Amino acid sequence: MIDEIKVLAADIDMTLTAKGGSLPEVVKDAFEQLHQDGVKIGLATGRELTDELKNMGKKWGLGFEFDFVIGMNGGQLYDREDDSLWQVDLMSRKEMKEILEYMLPLINKYNIAVNAEGGGNHNALNMNEELLASARRHGFIFEDKTGDIDGFCEKPAFKFLFRTDPAYEQEIRDTFLARYSDDWQIVGTFPGTVEIMHKGFDKGTGMKRYAEKHSISLNNVISFGDNENDNPLLAESGWGVCLANGSEMTKKISDDITEYSCAEGGVGHYLFDHYLNK
Repeated sequence: MIDEIKVLAADIDMTLTAKGGSLPEVVKDAFEQLHQDGVKIGLATGRELTDELKNMGKKWGLGFEFDFVIGMNGGQLYDREDDSLWQVDLMSRKEMKEILEYMLPLINKYNIAVNAEGGGNHNALNMNEELLASARRHGFIFEDKTGDIDGFCEKPAFKFLFRTDPAYEQEIRDTFLARYSDDWQIVGTFPGTVEIMHKGFDKGTGMKRYAEKHSISLNNVISFGDNENDNPLLAESGWGVCLANGSEMTKKISDDITEYSCAEGGVGHYLFDHYLNK
């Protein structure tokens, strides 16, 4: 546990809410109380930072907007206090094409759905229902570029998402890292979904950047997550908590695990049980 919470950071999907879901009332109540007490509250997500993401507080029915948003798994940081945005460079079109051509035999073998994210690139290969559902949740339309790698890479992007059966995930990782481990990272965000990005940033570095900017010790940061891309955030924070529905890997590296799942408002229950009702 930590003696004083000055900052709270939480992943969105399967941590605060089910995918595309609303914020449970118990989480709203806990966040409202913490914010009134002066705690800075932020989101730490793999999603690209958009105006909608900046204004998720009001959309979820909170009486405030989030103080900061770590986007693109640490590749972006929005600070509401001075309305500033920091972000890493996009992948180049050349890098994108080289990676896709290298991975294409595996993509074709398992009919893996691939999409780009960031920089306005919403192109996809092997469209499937999961991609269509993702587009509906985020309010954009994927362009089907199956069979057209040049068209897929028409705009630079922040990252690739590979979506497939979880049984093929390790083969994707091993194949990619056999060639690209020096400069690139591949992380899981959901069973069967992995993301490919440049090395050198993650949710933990995003949290560290925000804390240093505001002269806040990481020992006073509590964070919540559920999957591999949250691990650096939980490890960097003074107290990292995994949701009950989280992956076994994330549970192992966490300081604690919630008793309730995200759908049950696990983050809110945890805050009331361990901090707010003390």
